Amino acid sequence: MEITEWTQDLNLGIEIIDSQHRRIVDYINDLTHAIIAENQAEVADVLERLRDYTFDHFAFEEQLMKKAGYELLEAHQAVHRRFEEKVVRMQHELQSGRDPFGIARRVRTALLAWLIQHIRHEDVDYVPLVKKSLKSHESWINSTLTRIFGSSSATS
Repeated sequence: MEITEWTQDLNLGIEIIDSQHRRIVDYINDLTHAIIAENQAEVADVLERLRDYTFDHFAFEEQLMKKAGYELLEAHQAVHRRFEEKVVRMQHELQSGRDPFGIARRVRTALLAWLIQHIRHEDVDYVPLVKKSLKSHESWINSTLTRIFGSSSATS
């Protein structure tokens, strides 16, 4: 099982979103380390933190799209909700106790594949509009980051 390296082709050119995506990859790598160490408690803990951070990222990203007037916001939100449901199902499966490391490996693979596909095929669509909007909403961004993540830096 390999550690995932962030590659430049995954950058959207919106630093706050790119840093959040890199943090999600860091969590996936933390999950990889916990699986390799066969530490079931750590697997559960990392998955919970990964879920929470990802759901917060979705909330922030959706608010950016709304503020920018992104026309496909509802469709993008539907993709996020389906993914959230999938993550919750995977967490329940992991908590069932049957083959926890096999389940954790499948969770890791699914999360990574979904993230890369989502960045390349859905997130790229909102980039031009959100970039334009960001230039005029810096104070809103800082207050939203603080409200969702607890600080104006979403990498913690």
